[in-house]
Amino acid sequence: MTEAVFKLLTFFLGLYALLPTVLARLCHIGVIWQGPREGKRVAITFDDGPHPVYTPRVLDILKQYNVRACFFVLGYKAKTHPELITRMIAEGHEVASHGFHHHFPWFLGPRAIIREVREASRVIAEITGQPPRLYRPPWGLFNLFSLLHSFLFGQRVVLWSFMSWDWGRRCTPESITRQVLSRVRDGSILVFHDSDDTPGATPGAPAKMLAALPMILQELQRRGLAIAPLAELNVQKENLWQRLGQRLDSLIIRILGIKELHLNGRPTLFCFRLRRYRGRPLILSDGTTIQPRDPIAELHLNNKVLKEITSTGKSPERIALLTLKELKRSLPALAQWVHSKPHGKNIRAVVGLTMLYRGTERLGFSVFEPPAVIKGLAKWYQGWLLTLYHTEGRLRLHRNKEKLSPKIVAMGREELVRRYLRVTENLTGDNLMKKQKVGHLTG
Repeated sequence: MTEAVFKLLTFFLGLYALLPTVLARLCHIGVIWQGPREGKRVAITFDDGPHPVYTPRVLDILKQYNVRACFFVLGYKAKTHPELITRMIAEGHEVASHGFHHHFPWFLGPRAIIREVREASRVIAEITGQPPRLYRPPWGLFNLFSLLHSFLFGQRVVLWSFMSWDWGRRCTPESITRQVLSRVRDGSILVFHDSDDTPGATPGAPAKMLAALPMILQELQRRGLAIAPLAELNVQKENLWQRLGQRLDSLIIRILGIKELHLNGRPTLFCFRLRRYRGRPLILSDGTTIQPRDPIAELHLNNKVLKEITSTGKSPERIALLTLKELKRSLPALAQWVHSKPHGKNIRAVVGLTMLYRGTERLGFSVFEPPAVIKGLAKWYQGWLLTLYHTEGRLRLHRNKEKLSPKIVAMGREELVRRYLRVTENLTGDNLMKKQKVGHLTG
């Protein structure tokens, strides 16, 4: 009986703790452990802080060499030393989560994991004004729930490319420097520790790391390796599930017969399909009334174009600017198609269902609340698409649950033509419409 119980416990421990750790650490499933080997960039991270003695010295060195890093902080320490977190943010560093305590993940149940993550995120958000987008489990160990971390909590899990071994009893500034510089490559994510009061750390070890850090920074710069924040390292890659999901979405698009709207051979921000309107009557701001069975052009956003915009624009401001620029190109193309094509002349209005409805009224659209059932389905589906086509889509969903609420947007055909029709030599009906695999409307 005892032997059977022992075997059962061993099986569950392997399934709950050992297998997820192997999948994450050796197979790199669900985690970021290095950036792309292009661009001559590396990232530096620090674990277990903030510490009132060591962390300020780390920040002084980074400031001296004009380097920005990512600090994976413990929630209870951040709560004790909020001034250090504030300084990190003020000096351009990123603050990420290392959990609230430095507990051993293998011995934490689901409720404990949730409590650790949420409490750490709450403390960091109270100090910095926004929840952390990155997480690193203590010791880099996983259980079933921490392996699914990004799906459960909307935070990307970040490990490291190799150890610096800066916490051991026998480490020296020279051994730390040698260990890092012998293995660092383009795209490496380096890890150091700015605290010595967590289990397993040797008292005084961070002082040796501090002695090694200037030598490491100088040599990295001499080798032409730029030290960049994790966000700028461009480590966000599509995983297998995203690629499979995008293929599934392309198949759905083909089945539904949705078409890209092209201008001069290039896809615009819009896709559409012609159909009969189904829903309650809508009275638009321009006086147009849409009744059930009226012919409409059902609008969708082209996720391939949105994906290109978000990958090109590295800041929210840049993304907004590029999207606005594409809108200025796409709306006239839509007006020209409506004006010149036989099917376009027959429609009553253009109608879409989108989470990106803010500001559309200034463009001439009317905004309406969809039925509860349609709204729920659209929110789930467009949220799914957001995680497929945007590298931080799941994180955005977690941060903006209340804001990401689909609305119906509609504009009458005559209003669209009046506002946006531009006839030029290059704008012809032949290059406006091309049937291809495209993405749905998403936020």
